[in-house]
Amino acid sequence: MRIVSVLPSATEIVCALGHASDLVGRSEECDYPAPVRSRPVVMRPKHRDGHLSSEEIDARVREVRSRGESLYTLDIPLLTKLAPQLLLTQDLCGVCSVTEEEVVAACRDAGIAPAIVSLTPRTLSEVWDTVGAVARAIGDEAAGDRVEAELRARSTAPPLSGRVPLVAIVEWLDPPILAGLWTPDIVRAAGGDAIGPCSGEPGIRTTWEEIDRYAPDLVVLSPCSFSVERTQSELERRSRHVGLGRLTPRLGIYIADEAYFSRPGPRLADGIDLVRGLLTGREDGHPMPVRRWAPSTRKIA
Repeated sequence: MRIVSVLPSATEIVCALGHASDLVGRSEECDYPAPVRSRPVVMRPKHRDGHLSSEEIDARVREVRSRGESLYTLDIPLLTKLAPQLLLTQDLCGVCSVTEEEVVAACRDAGIAPAIVSLTPRTLSEVWDTVGAVARAIGDEAAGDRVEAELRARSTAPPLSGRVPLVAIVEWLDPPILAGLWTPDIVRAAGGDAIGPCSGEPGIRTTWEEIDRYAPDLVVLSPCSFSVERTQSELERRSRHVGLGRLTPRLGIYIADEAYFSRPGPRLADGIDLVRGLLTGREDGHPMPVRRWAPSTRKIA
């Protein structure tokens, strides 16, 4: 089967199911596992944001979306050439990828008629459901049952002893946004209680002062689309995050790769392992990049 995925999490699911060889096209942001980077890119962002701050990216995204415009562009001639039989997309977030409506229009313009599977999970259980949905679309239900069972098993762990710790997972820095959708389920599966939105609800814009009022035991900074290094670089800018520096969670503040919280795919199970490790004081040896952060001791100008 010829598969095109314009959703990083869907690409990871295809590979986890053992069908990486069927992938013939991807979005530029589909970068894991590493071998998929050799596949042709059918979707790219219209703007490059690596040099912008979180505040500037947020302002630009809000302005573009207010005009009803897409943040991405699809390569119509390449779609025609690749002629996929299955196209994986989403219809949950216009910031994360093109929507199903945009994909349908692009396929019409490309003169192709693949089966289109749109993934829109909101909770962790629904994320695991998408594994089965992709497997059925590929025609390999056995692989779907196996991978889904493994992921659900990793989501079940005995509760931690003592008081349930409060955890803040921050998915954007300026303004700070407390992660929602499946993230509260990740924290709960790890033995904690997430502050902010309930399971299935979108993230909440807030302030560092408000987060401080919750008195979280652990803070994890994992901005959507940011690597650990990208987040660290932003935090080192002079006075942009003074409020963050006032937080004193007893278990610390950590920077984690976004892929284990923002991408609704198999690596969310690694996000559970990471949070549980941080809650129990065993953060070493996890499969994701994680770095402890402390405010600079330099005087803020």
